[in-house]
Amino acid sequence: MIYINLNKKKKIGTSININTFININTSTIKKILIICLIMMLTATSYGCSKAAKSSSNNVTTTSLNQELKQKAKGYKNEEYQNGKVPLQTYIKMEGKIIQTDNKNKQIVTKSDRFILDNNGTKYQMICGEKITVKVGDKVTVYGTYYGLVQVDEIDVIMN
Repeated sequence: MIYINLNKKKKIGTSININTFININTSTIKKILIICLIMMLTATSYGCSKAAKSSSNNVTTTSLNQELKQKAKGYKNEEYQNGKVPLQTYIKMEGKIIQTDNKNKQIVTKSDRFILDNNGTKYQMICGEKITVKVGDKVTVYGTYYGLVQVDEIDVIMN
């Protein structure tokens, strides 16, 4: 306890009894340490399990993309123009990116619209993939046809 003489505004004595102020014995300290250790192990194992789930999601996404690529069907330009391609069909198309609505005007990223030139016929696409490709790149796109194409996968064709 601290005693202060209010008349002189000066400390006249200090005494603190730690046992009465904080009444903790060794068994309580051990319990607190065990609880802290359990909490740290729980937090660590939670982080590890999230990393494992993330890597399994990547494997699932990759295998899903491979399955969709095999399922995708290529159509001729005349089939698109004559309305022979059913809506919501998974398609495959090759061509050259000639324009984008990206602010940069030279790259295509997720959610950007772009124009794909396929043998002189232009198609509007919406990029649904987290990838960056450039205007002028020759690509193969895989996506769902809605009159325009929602692109799920883009493979750049190397020259």
